Amino acid sequence: MNMKTTKTALGAAAMLLCLAAAGRAKVGLSSQFINVVLENLKPGRSYNLRELKGIPYTVKNRGDSPVEVVLEVVPPEPKEMVAPYEAIPDPGWLQLSPSRAILGPGEPAFSDLTIKVPDDPKYIGRHFHGVIWAHTMNTGFMAAGVKSNVRFSIGKGPETLAEEERQKQMVELNYELWPSALYVLQAKAGSYDVKKQEKKSLKLTNRDDKELVLTVKAVPWSGSKPEGYETPEDVSWAKFVPDTVTVDAESLKDIKLMLDVPESLKGKKVAFLVQLALPIGTVVNMSNRVYVQIE
Repeated sequence: MNMKTTKTALGAAAMLLCLAAAGRAKVGLSSQFINVVLENLKPGRSYNLRELKGIPYTVKNRGDSPVEVVLEVVPPEPKEMVAPYEAIPDPGWLQLSPSRAILGPGEPAFSDLTIKVPDDPKYIGRHFHGVIWAHTMNTGFMAAGVKSNVRFSIGKGPETLAEEERQKQMVELNYELWPSALYVLQAKAGSYDVKKQEKKSLKLTNRDDKELVLTVKAVPWSGSKPEGYETPEDVSWAKFVPDTVTVDAESLKDIKLMLDVPESLKGKKVAFLVQLALPIGTVVNMSNRVYVQIE
């Protein structure tokens, strides 16, 4: 073997050893600071999360070699967005200090996160989303990174606003669903229109001077079992039409009950409840009952 061949072989062996070592190396970052949600921020103010909540931003080297870690603030990707939040107009709204660290294996780093909201009234009532991207530097194809979401509201947050809206709608409700108990006496297995066959239906009365919108559905019985009736868990065969009811102010709306009774219930007497809910999902009533006798 000549000298040139020997050098080439040694170089190839050295490269293989490096690649093998790289293959065995473990590189990774983690953070407990994954999702932070804040509300009631004000324009023109700065908020340090360590001072405000006692929470520093934390990132930890999960690898077995020292790494240099850089913290960057970036806008969220479209798939990361959650309505009604919008991407922060400027990454400078979120500042980390320090924003760079060299970490040994298993070593954590701590940074102060400060949120600075520009002094402009146009931001009041809006909700913003920024992302902290912690990633390694100079590790080539062995790079690692971890993202943390920071969502904040200039004023009340979405959850607070939604709860206030639910409470408001609950207070404003002024209705009656009649009768409190609907008896279906001659149902048969298969399709059965209760209004057509027995001249019976539910009637929703809106006593308020504003339009009323509620959803209505059959749900399994809860509480003490009614004497002489079975209470099946599956009541998907009972449908109300319409299932979303809009009633004008000081008006009444008829709600039909349509059954598609399974053969397994033939000859039985069953009972279930009627659930009324706001369109946003909040249940407002579940006291009306339906008793069905199946021939």
